[in-house]
Amino acid sequence: MKFVAFSDTHDKVEAIKDLLRELKKEKIDLFFHAGDVISPFALREFSGLENLYIAFGNNDGDRQKLIEIALQNGWKIADVITFENIAVYHGTTREILNLLSKKFEIVIYGHTHEAGIKRDEGVTLVNPGEVCGYLTGKRSYVIYEDGEFSIVEF
Repeated sequence: MKFVAFSDTHDKVEAIKDLLRELKKEKIDLFFHAGDVISPFALREFSGLENLYIAFGNNDGDRQKLIEIALQNGWKIADVITFENIAVYHGTTREILNLLSKKFEIVIYGHTHEAGIKRDEGVTLVNPGEVCGYLTGKRSYVIYEDGEFSIVEF
């Protein structure tokens, strides 16, 4: 299985388009967005992707419209998204991350905009950084293939 995780797109359509151009170079099975899409117009940019799982972020606005767009595209969207041994959550609340870490082998989270991969007691915590580049000046995502994680800047 090959998947990509990204987060914090923050309505930056140009960066979303750049990300999608990058991802078209790869054969990806699953896509995980760890929150802060923000607006419906930004979420529509992902139309055409299959197997997109989206966690709500703290800055997402019209959640009802985001849900409608997700349903129209066959995507999953919720506060916490799970798929097999993977959980996706936007925040950094320690209690929630601890609970997810007890049930899942991979926990993908966003919010901090800081990319990082940490392995701890059988769990891999993955923060893909930010697509928008607003806070760090770096645009990044994480790709997983054959048991290995890589942070990719674009």
